Parts: sequence; structure tokens; C-alpha cells
Amino acid sequence: METNASNSRPTEDQTDAGGSIGVAAEGTPAAGPSTQLGQANTGDPASTRRSTEDGDSAGAAEGYLQEAKAKAAGAAQAAKTYAKDAVNAAGQKIESMKGQASELRERSTAYVSEEPWKAVVYAAAGSAVLTALLLLFMRGRR
Repeated sequence: METNASNSRPTEDQTDAGGSIGVAAEGTPAAGPSTQLGQANTGDPASTRRSTEDGDSAGAAEGYLQEAKAKAAGAAQAAKTYAKDAVNAAGQKIESMKGQASELRERSTAYVSEEPWKAVVYAAAGSAVLTALLLLFMRGRR
């Protein structure tokens, strides 16, 4: 194969055995070897179709990747919102229980002040029941 004196590329009238021109008149690639996504385009229609399908596949894969990223970001935001709502609900429940405990403490203090003997009897009865349950439980384990 002869080369042009100005550069080491073949001239436009020089062809290889397959009949494809290696370089066009201005030094740009012609219908000869070119690559798209790592596959050589040999002029064969099947090869060209594969290259185009690979390009379409890469574009589709990129689209799926972007869609997956968007869905993941949406899911992460939803999870973050859900967690924040759960923490806020738990905090409200704790505050509610603190209020109830405070109210119960005030009512029990008032009851003990108004009826001290009944409070002592209730405390003794409660202690007797708890002691009986504890003894029953301890005997069952032996």
C-alpha cells in the first residue's frame, strides 16, 4: 500500500483488499475502520446493526440508571419524612404520658391527704398480693 508523501496515511485512491477506502480526501476517516462503543464497523449490515443496538442499549441503560437514581432519592426522602414523623409522634406520646403521670401523682397525693387510713390499707393489701405472687413464682422454679 502506498502512502502520501505529506503524511503516512493512504491516499483516497488506495484501497485494501476488501474494497474500502482507508482515508478520505481530506484525511478524515472514510467507510473503513471506525468504532462505536468498542465494536468495529466493518461495513457489514449486521455489524452496523449490532453497533446501533449497543448504542441503544447503552442509552436505555443510562435511562434506567437515571430512573433508578430518581426513585431511590424519592424513597430515601419518603423514609426520612416517615422517620421524622415517627420521632415526632413518639415525642408527643412521651409528653402525653408525662402529663398523665403528673396528674396521677397529684390525684394520689390528694387522696392520701384526704383519706390517710384507706391509703395505708390499700398499700398493705397491694403489698400482700405482690408478696404472694412473688412467693408462688419462686416456689414454682424449684
